[in-house]
Amino acid sequence: MKRKLLLIAICMTMILTACGSKGETENTGKEVNEDKVLKVGIIQYSQHIALDRAREGFIKQLENDGFALEVETINVQGDSNLVSTTAKKFESDGVDLIYAIATPAAQGAKNAVENTPVIFNAVTDPVDAGLVESNEKPGVNVTGVSDYYSIESQLESFLKYFPESKKLGVLYSTGETNSETQIKELKEITEKLGIELFEIGVSTINDVPQAMTSLSRKIDSYVAILDNLASSSASVISVELIKQEIPSFASEGGPVENGILMSDGVDYEKLGAEAAKIAEKIKSGEKAADIPVVFSKDTTRTVNKKTADGLKIDENSLIFENANIVE
Repeated sequence: MKRKLLLIAICMTMILTACGSKGETENTGKEVNEDKVLKVGIIQYSQHIALDRAREGFIKQLENDGFALEVETINVQGDSNLVSTTAKKFESDGVDLIYAIATPAAQGAKNAVENTPVIFNAVTDPVDAGLVESNEKPGVNVTGVSDYYSIESQLESFLKYFPESKKLGVLYSTGETNSETQIKELKEITEKLGIELFEIGVSTINDVPQAMTSLSRKIDSYVAILDNLASSSASVISVELIKQEIPSFASEGGPVENGILMSDGVDYEKLGAEAAKIAEKIKSGEKAADIPVVFSKDTTRTVNKKTADGLKIDENSLIFENANIVE
């Protein structure tokens, strides 16, 4: 009899505990507003600084805004074939939304799921990439943040410090729509400015060393565009550029940290924060199809001091003025 009473007491305690924990986190015991609970599947196309920061900025902003996050991140390491299966897995898992970082990740996610909203980041031209009908009104279950910033503005800024540059080189991935768009724009700009453009397309990181050896013999300056393969290879590219004393600039700060000389470009952590704000709108009931694509308005100058020393640039050069210095 006493044993039965003890079992009943234990069961009642378990029931009361379960009821009392409803709406509370397991670890902190704080009440959780269901409107602030967000389950996210993140597809990151490859491993490099810009995409990492786009992910980190997204998560940080949501946490700062009080969201209880359940996040799973899968980095497909540049394998486009894995994007579709990853997106379908996330939809099957019942995520509230998919955060796709880089153009191939966004394209694959859009084509793979029907009912789960997709927020993209690190996409230069969402319309040209086939992700949205228009930037003002996407019209599909996809929206996000573009990392586009005028290449012309970046080149003009670079030429203020290196006006003698007449032969500009660029390496890009032949498999990225994102890169093809930038190369087209770059051709138009360099033609207008009277600069000769030398471009080399590669399909894998293994092709980069030989491509850069060939390219460096023809150029007097180099631009690192928003390209996942090129960004992942920035340390290899920069070694050849420094060896040949060729100044370079990038569209964002990540490649600068890996050896490119300078950038006047976008901040991917801020872009991640903008993507988080879109996620909050979707969570509150807005449709992705009605949320305009966000474009970056702020830029940051970053200079690699070690690279500058390798290029024998005077420490009083104007490139260091108001810049974030990477040692």
